[in-house]
Parts: sequence; C-alpha cells; structure tokens
Amino acid sequence: MTALLNVVLPVFALIALGYLCRRVNVLGPAAVTEINRFVVWLAQPALLFGITANAHWSSYRLDFTLAMAGALVGTFVLVLALTWRRMGAGDAVVDAQSAAYANNGFLGIPLGLLVFGDWSLPFSGVSVILTACVLYALGLIGLEMARAHGHGLGKALLKAGGAVVRNPMMIAPAVGAVFSTLGLKPPEGVTTLLGLLAGAAIPCALVALGLFLAENAKAGFGDWSWASLTAAKLIVQPVIAWLIAGPILHAPLQVVQMAVLMAMMPTGAGPFMLAQVYDRRGAVASQTILMTTVLSIISISVYLTMIR
Repeated sequence: MTALLNVVLPVFALIALGYLCRRVNVLGPAAVTEINRFVVWLAQPALLFGITANAHWSSYRLDFTLAMAGALVGTFVLVLALTWRRMGAGDAVVDAQSAAYANNGFLGIPLGLLVFGDWSLPFSGVSVILTACVLYALGLIGLEMARAHGHGLGKALLKAGGAVVRNPMMIAPAVGAVFSTLGLKPPEGVTTLLGLLAGAAIPCALVALGLFLAENAKAGFGDWSWASLTAAKLIVQPVIAWLIAGPILHAPLQVVQMAVLMAMMPTGAGPFMLAQVYDRRGAVASQTILMTTVLSIISISVYLTMIR
C-alpha cells in the first residue's frame, strides 16, 4: 500500500500545485490554455516519439496487445454508444475518452515494475502506445467529425483525416516508429532536446488540470456523469481486458494479470487535453481524472492483494 501511494502521490501533488497556483493567482486564467498548448504541440509529441523510437517490436505479445486494444476501444465504443443520442457526438466522444484513456505512462510503468519487475516494460510500453496514439486518434477523429457535422459525410471524413495527419501527437509517434524500424537514432543534441521536452509533458498536463479545477471550483461536482465514467474506467475496462486475455485468448496467467493491471489504471490527462482544445466537457473530464485516481488506490490495492 505504501509503495502504491508513493507512485500515486506525485499525481495528486502536481494537480494540487496547479490548483494552488491558480487560487493564489500565481498563474492567471489564461495559463491552463497556454500550458495545455505547450503539452499538445511540444512536450507530448516528444514523449511519444521517444516511446515509439525506442520500442522493440519483437518483444510484444499479440495476446496482450489484443487484450489491451480490446479493453481500450471496447470501453470507448460502449460509452460512446450509451451517451451519443443523449448529449450529442462531440460531448459523447470526450466522455468516452474519459472512461477509456488509461494513465499507463505516469502510473502504469512504475506499477508494472513494482509488481512484475523489468519483464513488464514491453507490456506497459505497448499500453502507452495504444492509449496515447490509437485511442487518442479515435477521439480526435470523433471530435473533428462532430465539428464538421452538417457538411456531409465525405467532407467530415476528409476533415477528420486531415486533422489526424496534421496533429503533432499523431505525427511524432509515426516518425518514431520509422526510426525504430530502420534502426535510426537522432543526433545526441536532438535526443537531449526531446528528452527535456518529454520530461515536461505529464507534469505540465497535471498542473494544467489543477489550474482548470481551481478555475471551475465554484461549479463543484454538479454534473454526476463522472460517477458512471469512473465505474466504466475502474470496473468495466479491467473486466474486458480479463475476458479477452483469459477466457478468449487463453494467455499465460502473468500476461492476463498484467493486462488487467494496465486496464485498472485511472484516467490519464489525454481526455482533458482534448476537452480543452475542443472546448467540450472539460469539467467532467477533469473530475473523472481526479476521482479515478483517488479510487484506484483502493481498487489497485485490492487487486494486488488478490494476485500476490
């Protein structure tokens, strides 16, 4: 439990620092937007490039990859289907991202190492790629199509496709994958620059989340959508991962356990970044991130007790 708290504590601390900086007016009302732009356009692309450029594709297991992809996309599609008609496409996409986007980078990697050692690194790595690249791309496409609604399906698809290929968070991992496949390495100075930018990605995203929570503190938790999204993230997604990895694919026990652990991670900052860029459901996204992080301390502790 103490080890888990040590992993999760920095998340709360960064959110709290952002909240405090806004409440005492160290950072102004424009800070959340500007910091989020820095993350989306510079820091996160550098992080994603580094992950894919250093990936060893031969070490990935197909059963784990299918289980994680199924859990992420399955949760996204399920929530999208349940909320689409009630709130409209754009808002439903952000909610679906909030229910599906796992914090596999900041929390998943250290927790995987804590439980399974170095064996876990390729698995947590593919989890990050599936979440931050594939799932994020689905959200981006959905939001662009919602924005182009009424202009015809062809134009909407063209606009969504254009947004994906121009987005730095899609370009960077694709370029990184090319580097990895061809065995290329950037010059040392470029590698250092990218490392510095990548190191700022998650802290800045969490500080921006704290700023947003402070800016909207008076609104409180009036919209209780976060409760159902939290249940989908912490309960439904791990169950889907277990069903695919275990009963369906009959993966080895340790692979099943790792898939479930990665699916149990709380919501990451990705949905909040999308919500800010497209000005949709930012309050619900931020509340879901906060509540899943708090409650995951309990759910992950129970799970680790069960598998040990």
